[in-house]
Amino acid sequence: MQRKELFVLAAITVAAVRLAPAAHAQTKLIAASPAAGHILTLQVCTGCHIVAPDQPFKPVFTGPPQPPDFKDIANGRSVTAATLKRHLASLPAVPRRPSMANPELTPGQLRDVTAFILSLRDKPAAPAQ
Repeated sequence: MQRKELFVLAAITVAAVRLAPAAHAQTKLIAASPAAGHILTLQVCTGCHIVAPDQPFKPVFTGPPQPPDFKDIANGRSVTAATLKRHLASLPAVPRRPSMANPELTPGQLRDVTAFILSLRDKPAAPAQ
């Protein structure tokens, strides 16, 4: 009986040691890259949006409705990383009216694009002294 218990304990220990790196990898947070989001949006979004001042050309599609500039999106009252991600991910692949189609971003690209857009927010004014 004691030998059987030791065997079970050893098997559980081996399994825990082997599974620990996989469990850690699943919970490890991956940092968003605003720089990667900037590069991607210059490649994908400039046909319709003003993405950044270093954009190589003006948008081809100007509306109606006129697509918002990314800085305006970033400064929206209710805009958060979660609302941006949810909005981009929920867009239809083929819109019914002149509106934005789903850009089909991977989770990593979505994270990076969201970080880039939020990096364009106007900084709050310094408190008066």
